[in-house]
Amino acid sequence: MADYINDKELEEINEIYRQKLEAQKHKKSDKKAKSADKADRKEHIPDEKTDKAEKRDKNEKIDKPAKTDTTRHIDVSKTADAEKSEKTGKRSQSEKKPAPEKGSDSKEDKTKRLGYKINIGVCATFFAVVVVCLLVLPRPTVSESEKRELAKFPEFSWEDYWSGKYTSDISNFFNDTVPFRDEFKQLGANFRTLFGFSLNGATLSGDIQNVNSGSSQTEVTTQSTKPIAIVTPAPSTDSDTPSEVPASSDNSDNSDNSKPADTGSDSSDNSDSSTPESDNSGSQLQFTAPSDPDAEVLYEEGTQIVYRSNGTLYAGALYNGRRAYAEDYAASLNQLKEQLPGVNLYSMTALTQNTFITPSELNTGTYTERADAQYIANMLSSDIKVIDTMEALLPHRDEDIYFLRDCHWQQLGAYYAAESLAKAAGVPFADLSTYEKYEEDCLGSVYVNTKYDGLMYEGETFTYYVPQNDYLTEYYNSSYEFQFDYPLIPRSDYNATSFYSLFMVADSYIKHITTNVGNGRVLVVVKDDYPSAMIPCLTSSFEEIYVIDARYCNFNLVDFCKEKGATDVFVGMTVESALSDFGTYLDYIMNL
Repeated sequence: MADYINDKELEEINEIYRQKLEAQKHKKSDKKAKSADKADRKEHIPDEKTDKAEKRDKNEKIDKPAKTDTTRHIDVSKTADAEKSEKTGKRSQSEKKPAPEKGSDSKEDKTKRLGYKINIGVCATFFAVVVVCLLVLPRPTVSESEKRELAKFPEFSWEDYWSGKYTSDISNFFNDTVPFRDEFKQLGANFRTLFGFSLNGATLSGDIQNVNSGSSQTEVTTQSTKPIAIVTPAPSTDSDTPSEVPASSDNSDNSDNSKPADTGSDSSDNSDSSTPESDNSGSQLQFTAPSDPDAEVLYEEGTQIVYRSNGTLYAGALYNGRRAYAEDYAASLNQLKEQLPGVNLYSMTALTQNTFITPSELNTGTYTERADAQYIANMLSSDIKVIDTMEALLPHRDEDIYFLRDCHWQQLGAYYAAESLAKAAGVPFADLSTYEKYEEDCLGSVYVNTKYDGLMYEGETFTYYVPQNDYLTEYYNSSYEFQFDYPLIPRSDYNATSFYSLFMVADSYIKHITTNVGNGRVLVVVKDDYPSAMIPCLTSSFEEIYVIDARYCNFNLVDFCKEKGATDVFVGMTVESALSDFGTYLDYIMNL
């Protein structure tokens, strides 16, 4: 049964409600400084009179007939609750915004998410392609820029596996044989040039003029306290006994003739009993080691060195020959001569710019190139003809026979060494005027090997000569399997940083050069990379030339020489190469 109240009760209740509202208004005006939370809590505290009225309303339930005037039916609690909810609703709307409906992302959010997905996809694709390329693409076996064989995949053994060497060698193999290794190194070097380089505390970048073009090489025969006389090894009467160093007249009676003398000293202790060589004018040639006590070393990495001398920037390699290997090298050549008794055998241990340009104060080794070249020559059989590069180059010491910032010689220096070989062989030799001359800008090998920023803009001129007689060059792999015909000096392939590979493309190929000389002389050249510049200068001297780098040869050298009808065999390299593992390489290919 519904509950009804009379007019009097209704009026009392309305009066109580109005008083309550008035009291609330007064409280708000007096306590504006109080926080909204405290005011809100006070709104929910019921008034004592209202509470009593509500209790009386609940306790006094009277059944009365229904009123027709429903306008007087008022639910006070609902009215108060509605008022409060309206106020709290307005306050909550002002304090927080409604949360966005699910699935109603803005266009900006969708674009961001799409960008993230594209970025992740591109990165994942790139790394996947790199991984596939590293697994599928062929891996190089040699580095032309570094002139060495790259690491090989190790053979499995339990001993190496348990020691960790096997897995370490696998890691080294994958790191050392990255596909397009040399190309990536060159790309990295070119990228670094964009950032300039530091010099004396300042950063230089952009198009900077070369300090020295290479056309004004400084005099390399400055005074030194270590004069060296030109000494030709005395021939031995016994072909199996190494020739001896001419002894000084002071101690000739006490010398031990059963052993090769040690010529490690650069002093002129041999000059008393030897006759210095003469140039064409009849004047004596006396070599004086270059000297500069004030030479300043700017950079050093291994044997690679950059220094400033007399205002010019130089770069080269310090000599690091190990005399302990001399006997191995000499024994291999002597054995080669024994196995090819009817063939002319020549040996050349070439001197580098270290002898002719590098100040002697910078070389700290026990021996010099010149002393060790003499030491090797004295251990060779007298049937082997020694090509002395000191004798060949000294008359031309004022010419541009070496680079200023590269470990190789200019082709002009190689030309004079080739001329000395042709004279020893008794074959014709073309005058330099018959060659076609070219000049190119280049960066030295020291920069290529070290990437030292100070050499970045220190280019110089590379001068090379192309023979004009008729010849054909064929290229073979290390097993002597034909690969292709190609120019001896492919000028279209010129590269400023790997310019020395212009001679016969690469050391890893074996070359067969057929010329129009027609004298029946067949020359087999066994070399490191240094004599490469000599080969074009010999196309006017021999009918056929075979060029073999001993590091890339997989057949028996002696059998090869016999099969090709070799009349002459030339073994040439730097002194440092001879006093390294080259004797082992030579012995290996003679006994395959």
